[in-house]
Amino acid sequence: MYFRLPATIVRSVAIAGWFLLLAADATHAADFFSQQVAPILEKKCLGCHSGDDPKGDFSLSTAESAFADGYIEPGDAADSHLIELITPQNGAADMPKDADPLNAAERKTIAKWIEDGARWPDRFVLQEPEVADFDWWSYQPVVRPDIPNTGGDWARTPIDHFIAQAWKSRGLHASPEADRGALIRRVTYDLIGLPPTPEEITAFEQDDDPDAYEKLVDRLLASDHYGQRWARHWLDVVKYADTCGYDKDKLRPNAWPYRDYVIRSLNQDKPYARFVQEQVAGDVLFPGEPDGVLGLGFLAAGPWDFIGHVEVPESKIDGKVARNLDRDDVVANVINSFCSVTVQCARCHNHKFDPVTQENYYSLQAAFAAIDRAERPYDQAPEVTDRKRELEKRKTELRSELAELDQQINKAAGPRLPEIDKALAELKSNGAVDKAPAFGYHSAIVASRTNAKWVEVDLGQPTTIKELILHPCHDDFAGIGAGFGFPVRFQVQAAQNAGEWLIIADFTDADYPNPGLAPVSLENLNQPFRFLRVTATQLGERSKDYIFALAELEALNPAGENVALGAKVRALDSIEAPVRWARTNLTDGLWARDTDPRRATKIAALTAERSKLIPPERERQRTQLQQSLAAIDRDIAKLPPSRMVYAAATNFPAQGNFKATGGKPRTIRLLHRGDVQNPRKEMSPGVLPLDANSPWRLPSDLSEGERRAAVALWLTADEHPLVWRSIVNRIWQYHFGDGIVATPNDFGRMGALPTHPQLLDWLACEFRDNGQSWKKLHRLIVTSSVYRQSSEHDPAQAKLDAGNQYLWRMNRRRLEAEEIRDSILAVSGVLDAKMGGPGFYLFALEKTTHSPHYEYHKFDPSDPATHRRSIYRFIVRSQPDPWMTTLDCADSSQSTPRRNETLTSLQALSLLNNPFNLLMAERFAERLQQERPTLPEQVDRGVLLATGQSPDEAQRAEMVAYAERHGLVNLCRLLFNLSQFVFVD
Repeated sequence: MYFRLPATIVRSVAIAGWFLLLAADATHAADFFSQQVAPILEKKCLGCHSGDDPKGDFSLSTAESAFADGYIEPGDAADSHLIELITPQNGAADMPKDADPLNAAERKTIAKWIEDGARWPDRFVLQEPEVADFDWWSYQPVVRPDIPNTGGDWARTPIDHFIAQAWKSRGLHASPEADRGALIRRVTYDLIGLPPTPEEITAFEQDDDPDAYEKLVDRLLASDHYGQRWARHWLDVVKYADTCGYDKDKLRPNAWPYRDYVIRSLNQDKPYARFVQEQVAGDVLFPGEPDGVLGLGFLAAGPWDFIGHVEVPESKIDGKVARNLDRDDVVANVINSFCSVTVQCARCHNHKFDPVTQENYYSLQAAFAAIDRAERPYDQAPEVTDRKRELEKRKTELRSELAELDQQINKAAGPRLPEIDKALAELKSNGAVDKAPAFGYHSAIVASRTNAKWVEVDLGQPTTIKELILHPCHDDFAGIGAGFGFPVRFQVQAAQNAGEWLIIADFTDADYPNPGLAPVSLENLNQPFRFLRVTATQLGERSKDYIFALAELEALNPAGENVALGAKVRALDSIEAPVRWARTNLTDGLWARDTDPRRATKIAALTAERSKLIPPERERQRTQLQQSLAAIDRDIAKLPPSRMVYAAATNFPAQGNFKATGGKPRTIRLLHRGDVQNPRKEMSPGVLPLDANSPWRLPSDLSEGERRAAVALWLTADEHPLVWRSIVNRIWQYHFGDGIVATPNDFGRMGALPTHPQLLDWLACEFRDNGQSWKKLHRLIVTSSVYRQSSEHDPAQAKLDAGNQYLWRMNRRRLEAEEIRDSILAVSGVLDAKMGGPGFYLFALEKTTHSPHYEYHKFDPSDPATHRRSIYRFIVRSQPDPWMTTLDCADSSQSTPRRNETLTSLQALSLLNNPFNLLMAERFAERLQQERPTLPEQVDRGVLLATGQSPDEAQRAEMVAYAERHGLVNLCRLLFNLSQFVFVD
């Protein structure tokens, strides 16, 4: 028996249940959005897509804005443009910009939300997450941990005890020690980047001294090749190259002194704090020392936009963008390289994951706001710098005295003196001039007014000269006009026979006034001369440089005839730019003539009136001051000339729209969303806070140099938690293939966690507190037992640690591109060990008005100048060497803290067929034939040179047969392709 509810009640209950299910489903959808979808959007998208000016005019802050433009199609994820933007295509996604893409789980979560109807709870507003806190391992103080006692007899160094402690909890154990042949090859490549010679291998294998390995390490660390090897690692990190990059990729002919500075600093084992300080503010902290300027090549090492700086003014949007990006590169280079913090992520918004705000970021920009990248002079000898500084200081004092004296003279002379000076200037520079296209003789252009110049006329035979006339030049360049290049001080000599000079006029004791176009006549000579010479002892100023120029030299005989017409002309130098400027113009009978015949008379009258207004005593004082200044110029000219380095600079000649700040920091404003068209408040200089309470703002009134010095001292403070961990992690990585932190440029929340955090801190303290010596740290690492392990595989241990994170064996590694090239040169017997200097080209250079062309296919590999170590090659950003790139060479346009290691068929083909390899195979074969008389012996020697090992009987027989059939050269090509050659272990 059952009873039936009325139909109306059944329908009511059903409807009520349906509404209850809908409400539960809506509640579930709201929770799903708020708990799973919203955190993804807030973390990955809201930084750009929110606020008053969202990127792409698309805001995700509210439901109204999120659904406004059809980016989201509720119920249809496949047709939603948002899903298309966040889904990688060809390995990359359009969004988010400048950040890691969403992972598969995050994309799946957003797709599910859309597919289920894209429900957005009422009045729910997404909020950009606050800046991260400092509760992260890398920001904690560096404290020296106790060394665990877990390594037993196996441990040789404290490093081994920390490694053994990590093994203990994971069931891992040490691998056997590598044999001596493997050890010497491993440590030699690690420390100097070259293969050990057969003689070195034999000596080490037969050395029964218990300290034989330690002596080997010390010998390698003392080699000049050490700095060449390890400088390459540092230059990878700081983006060093010899061209600017971007569109025009102009050459940087003076970038190389920074590269040589790094090599020398590492060979000298310079304390790391000093190394850091020199690269950020060496000119301020170590004035007068060459390395204080050379180190600043670090700040200029990265790419630079020629068009954005030179061709576009800073007032234009593109100019502002270029300069903002340039400062970004400097800030990123400093903080990435020394601190392993991705500070550049805060250019557009607060850092998503690390405690870096936009204010922190733009305060760092303000610290570097006055510098640009340009050629900068430096002196190799400190005593030269000191002397030059003394002279320049005295020169400044004398100029100040001269200016004060001129002020007194003007005051005493009254208003008439400036009127005369103005009238003289107008007479000398204005007025119509009648001149031919051949302007006259023009010397080479020099930087000092005291560089003596001379020009000489040979009449062919002794001829009686009654009068000698010097005609000044006229040119519109730099507004000089009449008297262009006429010497400030000079003398005229004459001789009947070569070398028998007689001074016939001397104007070297005082400045000769600019004659305008008035001829300078020497009368009543009445002697026979063949040679006539004018020597300028102080040159006329052109435009921040100096020259000697004359339009014509006339030599009149008693009959008034010009016997110098068409005579032969010699000179110390000449710009030889016909038709305007050439030696022959001096005796061609053509010179500029003033259309006002009374101009010279007017000038003479005004000059005489001027001299009456100035007391003789004041004029003598003025002459003495000018002579003292000239003497200082001569002393400066005698000093060894300064060399140039491409580095951070505040004073340099203008180039188009690229102009120096003169040391005055630019105004830096926080850019909303990183947009130069949306500047906000002005920022004072600062650094990064290292904890919640640490002061990070610098005084706003600091000078340009003081700002950089403050950053340098902040970086190298003993208590800095990032710097000391960063550098020991880098050095560890280059020995083991992986750092203790596997992301060497990122110690933040998006980076890897340290595998051995206590070991990292112990190494940081040991390095910081014991001289900050790279070489001591190398020695500590490579003499450890963990470093000396075999690289043999162990299946049982691989199951516990497949990636060998905990180093139960040594990691195998392939040689880097430079090591392969240098090894080919070394075993072929042609490696040139010359150190330093400009880089060699592995291309033919074609210069054009727009941009250089780097033509690698035209390179001649037989050029001995290119047989140097690869650290010295000229590195091009836009067109990197294709052979080196194939072998995974670093991309110099970005920081490369760790290189890719690939194995491709293209690499094998390059090592077989590249013209360089073909030539080196010939050189290798020639060496083997010179060193060994028979083919079997040549094969043994070749294998030993290439791999450090001797072939067994079967290998020897196979290689001898191959060489007999295809020739020894082809066997050498084969040796360059052996795995034993391109792999360390």
